[in-house]
Amino acid sequence: MKRIKLMVLHGFALLLLLASCGKGPKDIAGTYASYVAGEYSISKDTLVISKYDGDGDSYQVVRNSAFQKVRNGKLQAEEHKSRTFVGRYDVDSGMLDIEATGKQIHFDLEKGTLLMMQREYKKVSGIQQVGL
Repeated sequence: MKRIKLMVLHGFALLLLLASCGKGPKDIAGTYASYVAGEYSISKDTLVISKYDGDGDSYQVVRNSAFQKVRNGKLQAEEHKSRTFVGRYDVDSGMLDIEATGKQIHFDLEKGTLLMMQREYKKVSGIQQVGL
């Protein structure tokens, strides 16, 4: 009886191991945020990434930015900008290529982060917009 229980337990562990192999998070859709503050400015960005037109590898990226200059130690009025892009995602390289701008977004799905140019964003949720 102990031997059967041990075999079932080993079989279950093997099944869990096989089920998890090669199956990390693959979906890049969601909201990613970045905040950078320095001596002369504060910058807040969100990237809202969602499937585009049902095509398997096309994604829409909406970038919402807020920027405040710091002059003589005082925050200036906040400036806002919103841009929308469409790109193709390559699962093997973990990169979203936005052809219209030449930008590339590199994803680290295990860490829940992305890198656009030199700026790192952290995934904060599924698809929803974060107020700036």
